[in-house]
Amino acid sequence: MNGIRLWHFAQASLGIVQWVGIAILLNPIIIERTSSGALLGQVMALIGGAGLLAPLIGGMADRYCCHRLLQRMALFIHFIALLILYFAETTAAIYWTVGILIGIGSVALLVLNPTFVIASSKNQNDEGRGLASLYQCQFFGVVVTGLLISIADFYHVPSDDQLLILMSLVIIVLCLVSVCPPPSIETDKSYFEGAEKKSANETTSQQGAAPWFLFLLAVFFSMFLSSNLMELGPLLIKEVYQVNVGNSALGMAISAIISIFMLESAGRWMQRSGPFKVWYAAQVIYLIVGTLFWLTAGNDVQALVPIALLVLLMQAMSWNDMIIPSIAGRLSPNSPALTQGLLMLCMAGGFGVGAMLAGLSIDKFGYASVFTLSLIGIIIALLCIGLLTLSTQKNRRTISAS
Repeated sequence: MNGIRLWHFAQASLGIVQWVGIAILLNPIIIERTSSGALLGQVMALIGGAGLLAPLIGGMADRYCCHRLLQRMALFIHFIALLILYFAETTAAIYWTVGILIGIGSVALLVLNPTFVIASSKNQNDEGRGLASLYQCQFFGVVVTGLLISIADFYHVPSDDQLLILMSLVIIVLCLVSVCPPPSIETDKSYFEGAEKKSANETTSQQGAAPWFLFLLAVFFSMFLSSNLMELGPLLIKEVYQVNVGNSALGMAISAIISIFMLESAGRWMQRSGPFKVWYAAQVIYLIVGTLFWLTAGNDVQALVPIALLVLLMQAMSWNDMIIPSIAGRLSPNSPALTQGLLMLCMAGGFGVGAMLAGLSIDKFGYASVFTLSLIGIIIALLCIGLLTLSTQKNRRTISAS
């Protein structure tokens, strides 16, 4: 974790709330209190749907130079969401509110935190180290939260009281960011206008929109597997494999420790071979994990098997999340800001649609049906990747011939 800054721990709130909080506490709490898979799917869809606000949040921060304020507001929104969940009963509207708040807080952090790193970087090496440290802080949040939830579960602390652990961690993060804020960002509108126009013209002259469209489709459908198996994973392995959720929290913590080191390897691989090979590897791991979950569902397997698959999935997700912004920049015919906004939109859309379908599938066909839905999603994504590869090769031959 070289080059770490205290404000980087703002990203840890994503590990605390978005990763552990949703997977280990939010989903089981909704099922226990309401027994509604459809409501669970709706809440997850609202969390993903908040990605629609990403361009608005970024534009507001740039226009009014309120990046720091919005970052602290995002952390406070995470805390309010957990507080509401703590007192929630069985009313659907309350859980919808929790989903919306978690989504807004997470999207704001995903938009703002990398912006601080990029704006404060003097060169590409600084930028690489800063982004790596940012994601490592996210997984550090997963480690701490996962271990604390595992200990609480070992001592039979109720799920409601475990929410207090998450609220305390978010408050600690908010205090750190308030005491040691990120560097201020002054928006130079003329610079952005010139840079965006140049980037768009250069990219459009080299390639068509087909690879970019296929890439977005692949991201959208791959989210069916990554979001459902990660966010619903602990609940699924509890219901399908009868594995204690506390063990899942411990597995997530162990996996996050591995991810902190694996991100370094992925970064070096990207420097040597570019981002595409790392992305392909992540998608192949998605396929392997999805297939093994689908094959073993309903069978008598050791508890270690589904937890190990969840650990492997987290490694692939950490690589995927780090790589896809770089690929988007290479393929998009749009300006840089619009490029990342569209990428976030497809990720949020895949998350929301996949979660909604998963919730409906649970109600109609049972928990194991989510594995089938996830496997279908990654197969479609791989077909899009195959077409993307063919289209990219065709464009390269065309450029070489011209």
